[in-house]
Amino acid sequence: MSGLPETPEFAVPAATLQAWLDAAPQDALRLAELLSLEFEVLKSRDMAAFEGLQQERTAVLERLARVAEAVASMTPVPAQWLELLPDLAQCKQDHLRNIQLLQRQLQAVKGALQALQGESAASVDLYDRMGQVSRRHGAGAYYAA
Repeated sequence: MSGLPETPEFAVPAATLQAWLDAAPQDALRLAELLSLEFEVLKSRDMAAFEGLQQERTAVLERLARVAEAVASMTPVPAQWLELLPDLAQCKQDHLRNIQLLQRQLQAVKGALQALQGESAASVDLYDRMGQVSRRHGAGAYYAA
């Protein structure tokens, strides 16, 4: 038939699962592209463009999550899915990078607002001479919250 392992406890027909697996490489590639675009618009602080990417990114993630859920109960896991795992791990790293950038931008905006209001902006990240993020002593309170 399709070469997929038998899973009687799983309700997705083999033909449907095969179609999902066939589409998964394109979805993984598109996710990587979207995350790269996200990073670029976050760097330029274009929040309208960032918001515009979210609907497609969510749809791609939902399709990939559906496949992941389907293959999770399979023994053995289809080779087609295993081949995608390194690409998906890179997507996870790219997503975490984007979250970090967004959090730093949010923290900078909060610091600017505090400065405008006359409050101490001790929680804002600054870069040291080496270009690394240097945290002031007050930044720990932000991350502890």
